[in-house]
Amino acid sequence: MFDSVRQHQKILQAVLLVLIFPSFVFFGIQSYKGFSTNDSDIVKIGGLSISQVELDNAVKSQSSRLGSNQNLAQTPAFKNAILNQLIQQKLLAFDVKDLNLQASQEMLAKELLKFPEIIALKKSDGSIDADQYRQLLERNGLTVSQFEAIKRGEIMNISLQNALSGNGQMITSSKISDQIITAMSSEREVQAMFFTSNEYLKNVQIQANDLSDYYQANSAQFQSIPSVDVEYIILSKQTGEDETSFAKKADQFANMVYEQADGLKATADTFKLKIETMADVTSTGITSLPKTHPLNQPKLLQALFKEDAIKSGKNIEAIEVSPGILVAARVQQSRPASTLPFDKVKNDIEKIVTLKKAEEIAIKTGMDVFAKLQKDPIQKVDSKEFSKPIWVSRNRPADLSGEPFERIFNAKEGSFPLVVSSNIPGSGFAIYKINQVRPGEKSNPNILLQQYQQIGVLTNQAEISAYLDNIKERATVKYLKTNF
Repeated sequence: MFDSVRQHQKILQAVLLVLIFPSFVFFGIQSYKGFSTNDSDIVKIGGLSISQVELDNAVKSQSSRLGSNQNLAQTPAFKNAILNQLIQQKLLAFDVKDLNLQASQEMLAKELLKFPEIIALKKSDGSIDADQYRQLLERNGLTVSQFEAIKRGEIMNISLQNALSGNGQMITSSKISDQIITAMSSEREVQAMFFTSNEYLKNVQIQANDLSDYYQANSAQFQSIPSVDVEYIILSKQTGEDETSFAKKADQFANMVYEQADGLKATADTFKLKIETMADVTSTGITSLPKTHPLNQPKLLQALFKEDAIKSGKNIEAIEVSPGILVAARVQQSRPASTLPFDKVKNDIEKIVTLKKAEEIAIKTGMDVFAKLQKDPIQKVDSKEFSKPIWVSRNRPADLSGEPFERIFNAKEGSFPLVVSSNIPGSGFAIYKINQVRPGEKSNPNILLQQYQQIGVLTNQAEISAYLDNIKERATVKYLKTNF
């Protein structure tokens, strides 16, 4: 299930979905009435359920935020992503119920006053009119106890989701904190075996057409950088020159550059300046020149690479690149980006293709070894050995990150040792052997949670899944329908 969550997570992020739903507004409460009807249930989580009505409402609510992206909301992937997020919420709700967690009366009162309809029921002494409060809820199909039970559960759910999303809010329940700490601090003894591209360079054979085929298929990688040839003049304030005098001269300089825009000669002659030239200036400047040089100043470069400056060949306006220094310039010739000739990049292509082929050999070799180790993790591997074992945990992952991190910490505990594998993009393939698991060191839960949030650990789907998997051990997720 959670593989599907991760698969569709980018879809949700792309449309900025917010899946901590308010339980209702008073003009949409009718959807709660159907949640307990067994005929409409599509998923069961412990003693909780998700109904078709609940899923449809959630999809409708989120699709309304997509604007012109409505086609996305009609895809099975979108609906499946919403369903998986609802399942995650129900797992959290199950844990809240299982642990008998309750929001305080003070927290409930604060939450109720977020509803304008309830605020309107305040009496002159600031209290809520109990009879009108009860009547309001009855008109919407709920008793006071039902409504407040919903809100208490929602407060705990949101508190927990906020903590998991790393937005700075803390979990107030020590029971939940302890469960997260257990999942996060649990340690695994791991050994690694790597199959890297460099090991297999000698096994690579390049065919005659490999380089030309790569060049044709990846021409975008071999583009020249747009550049211009420019001429320019620099007006600098002289040592001891009066500020007023230079300001007057600068105004004259700027006006002349603008009024005689077809070239710099007239301005250069008037102010007795030398016209300088520079070829192959890029939008990032000239690396061979000092950073303080005018042609390395962003304001000047931005003006030179404007479409009008390139097409017209006329003077750009005089620009003060630093106090007391004005520059006037114009583009003499421009060279847009273009595909570099094959012969010029052939050597680079050969290196790229060789490394890619070596990586393919490394991956294939690694996968063959992995298939054997899955059957017998302790067997010897020809010319390869696992590294020395180290203990790692989610909050002390050593150098693990990305896919290797997820594969190691998402591996189900069972008979040890067990092996998992991961591609290492641009490098090759890795096999990780997990020998045993042990509880991590205990510490103050709130301190550890603060540390996790500071380094962003709990924002990673792998870590959140670790906690959800902990809940799944006590709750059963059962799909009642396959088409919804």
